[in-house]
Amino acid sequence: MPLEASSSFRRGGLRDDRRRRLLTDDLSDPDDASSCRVWPEDGTSRRKSEYYGNAEFLENQWQLLDLVPRRLLVLTLLLLAGVAVIAGLEAAYAWTVERVAAGSTVTAGNTVAAGNTVAAALDIGAKGSLACWFSSLLLLAASVAALLVYTVRRHRTDDYQGRYRVWRWAAGCWFLMATDQAASLREGFRDVMIGWTGTPVWRDGAFWWVVVYVLVFGAVASRLLLDMRPSRLSIGALAAAAVAYGLALASHLGWTPIGIATGEVMFRMGGEMAGHLMLLAAMGFHARYVILDAQGLVPHPEPRKVEEPDQDEAGDAEDEAKVISTRGNRWRAIDPPHAAPPPAYQRPAPQPTAAPVAKSSPTSAPSPSPVNRKLTKGERKALKERLLRERREREGREY
Repeated sequence: MPLEASSSFRRGGLRDDRRRRLLTDDLSDPDDASSCRVWPEDGTSRRKSEYYGNAEFLENQWQLLDLVPRRLLVLTLLLLAGVAVIAGLEAAYAWTVERVAAGSTVTAGNTVAAGNTVAAALDIGAKGSLACWFSSLLLLAASVAALLVYTVRRHRTDDYQGRYRVWRWAAGCWFLMATDQAASLREGFRDVMIGWTGTPVWRDGAFWWVVVYVLVFGAVASRLLLDMRPSRLSIGALAAAAVAYGLALASHLGWTPIGIATGEVMFRMGGEMAGHLMLLAAMGFHARYVILDAQGLVPHPEPRKVEEPDQDEAGDAEDEAKVISTRGNRWRAIDPPHAAPPPAYQRPAPQPTAAPVAKSSPTSAPSPSPVNRKLTKGERKALKERLLRERREREGREY
């Protein structure tokens, strides 16, 4: 048996024939022959890289927008995973406090002072703990998501006022909050303001940085709410984040429903982490919305159509088409101006007048105006005498 037959034993005959025909058809075109050469005529290689060749695989690599989930189920599962992490950190902190309570003391900063490294890592009220790292991670992810929204949102054709720029401010604010979680910027700002003014204003001086947070981040969040109006999921998540942050800020100012120090720390840090998670959810939901909207996958209400009039009735004012004015996506029908009716020419109704008094002597008074009633016997006699007299006068003038 020849070697050629043994080497082609495992090949499919029909598949090889089809492949051979396709290659023959592709090379039959003389215009494509030059593009199918492996080696150029000048002897130089056309490869872009020595180790990666032409790097055609880069066209199939993921982009940043591909990291945004398109399915609500995936986003919901990620949100539930974040809730589970927060609950786990809270439970680990409570368990650590119970285990080390006998051999440690609780400091004024509501942190567990213990020599155990594991206890310090699980202390949600201390800087450098797992809770602090998780909060910074959530805020950094929210900042990246805001930048992704900005890269898509700035290409919207009807945004003539440039409202998309608020997403750059949002990304910067979330990045600043992430830095604050890791580097304690708010505590440093509090100490500077207390030393400058000489008063903490309220309790430990947290009032200073709370006011700055409310003014700066509240202004940015309000602008985001206006821009996220089409997406109800984004608005709901951002509203939930605002509620969670409000509870955490109230706890910093001294209001808390729990009187125990451990419970106060858990309430405050739990509110902050929940606010960070819902903020990331709002950015993720809106990033998904703008990407789907750019791809034409978000249904929008179609404007109400008005039937056009017939060509025969175009000249009549009463049959003109209704004028349509648009404002946003709402349509309103306005009736055309109505034609004035033509003037009606008719005699005015005669006014009733007093009956003329009959006189025995003939007079040259003008003829009375016609009346619409039956003449009396005296009036007929006077009228007859006047007509006879006028007739005699005409005959006398003729002779």
